[in-house]
Amino acid sequence: MSSGLVVVLGLALLVDAAVRGSWDVVLQALGPIAVVVWGVWVLMVRPTVVVTPDQLTVTNPLRVVELPWGSVADVRMRYQIVIETTEPRRLTCWGGPTLPRPKPARRGERPVMPTSGELTVVLDAWAVARDRGVDNAAAVVRRWDRPALVAGAVALALLVVSLLV
Repeated sequence: MSSGLVVVLGLALLVDAAVRGSWDVVLQALGPIAVVVWGVWVLMVRPTVVVTPDQLTVTNPLRVVELPWGSVADVRMRYQIVIETTEPRRLTCWGGPTLPRPKPARRGERPVMPTSGELTVVLDAWAVARDRGVDNAAAVVRRWDRPALVAGAVALALLVVSLLV
């Protein structure tokens, strides 16, 4: 929430400077604001978890991991969704849901940890894939997140230009 407010405030100040005709201020502020907006986008907006019948695609900051269901050994919920692969490696999903707070228990009852609906979707898709018969030899594909890297390079170029102006 606060990071989104910083982005909105920075863009509002940039538009205000442009409307007033202070182009030197716009050129000096464009680079730092672009880097902040890129950072908020990469850390808060871009991370996702996409469930398909064939695989699970996890987009974390600057990295994309495509996990065929046959390469998934375990799916757990710690603070976020954590996937154990057959390699064995652990992958934390930044774009997944976080653990909800436990509901307070009444006297004599054990506290109940609520589960996440998104985790249930991932577990159900994994169960369906296992029942269907998945390929255990499928390889995990890890790659750089090209759109995030290109946007970061543009933001850094704008920062360099604004520092030189």
